[in-house]
Amino acid sequence: MSRRVNPTLIGAFVVGAVVLGVTAFLLLGNVGLFQDREKVSMYFTGSVEGLNKGAPVNVRGVKVGTVIDIDITIDPRSGELLIPVIVQFEPGAVDYVRNISLPDPHLDHLRFLIEELGLRAQLQLQSLLTAQMAIELDYHPDTPIHYRGEGELREIPTIPMRFEKFNKHLQNLPVEQILDNITSTLAAINRIVSSPEILETIESLNQAMKTVDELAGKIKENLPPLAETTRATLVSLDELARNANRNLQPIADNTQTALQDAQHALRRVEALLSEDSTQIYNLTVALEEIVAAARSIRMFAETIERQPETLLKGKNLRD
Repeated sequence: MSRRVNPTLIGAFVVGAVVLGVTAFLLLGNVGLFQDREKVSMYFTGSVEGLNKGAPVNVRGVKVGTVIDIDITIDPRSGELLIPVIVQFEPGAVDYVRNISLPDPHLDHLRFLIEELGLRAQLQLQSLLTAQMAIELDYHPDTPIHYRGEGELREIPTIPMRFEKFNKHLQNLPVEQILDNITSTLAAINRIVSSPEILETIESLNQAMKTVDELAGKIKENLPPLAETTRATLVSLDELARNANRNLQPIADNTQTALQDAQHALRRVEALLSEDSTQIYNLTVALEEIVAAARSIRMFAETIERQPETLLKGKNLRD
């Protein structure tokens, strides 16, 4: 006879399983129940190809939110196509923003980040292989603020991605004029390259290169003898320098002796020429006697000239 199953035990098991399932769903599923998650909108004007629901919203590489909806609409005023993207922030990111100290406590934190610090949203490529896009939030204070939405959600202005800016610059370039200039330049280069003068110049260069190669070959052949001659010359110069060094020392000694003798002679001359030397005194007396004799001879000559008869009669004592 089989034993009857207790219904109370089965009910308790089912309730426990449901409680465990809900707990695991709340803790591990990250569904965000009972959590404060803020949603904002972002309006993009260009293509958002590669941006899907669930794409991350990053701040300098750190995930702070997730894309939860992507739509398309049209601006009733200008007819411009707009792509609104709804983003849901993580609770921690919202708390960080709310903890910012504002100069006025009545200011809105998000508007302060946008208008005062330049917070903007921009599409960013996650991977070149998958072409998946993400949204990057950062400060761009030098960009204008464009609010495009009128919904209930607060809006973060967007700016074009870098590729879009580059594409706009390309569209503004005068491509046809640039191509015409390139074509004209290539045609001019072709005319120059095909001209007979250029061909003759190339031929002359080829001949010059051949001559240079031949000269280099001859120089290479003559380098060993030249090197040997140079080596022998260096050896001779070294020997000559050694001989000169050996012979210079006696010459230097003789020169030193000659200089010393000349110095002694100069000292002797200086002693002879000094004012108080005996030689100078004797020379002075002799010069005075010579001068007196010369004076007497001159007087005698004058007397003979006036009285020639003096040579016969002698000098008159009265004169």
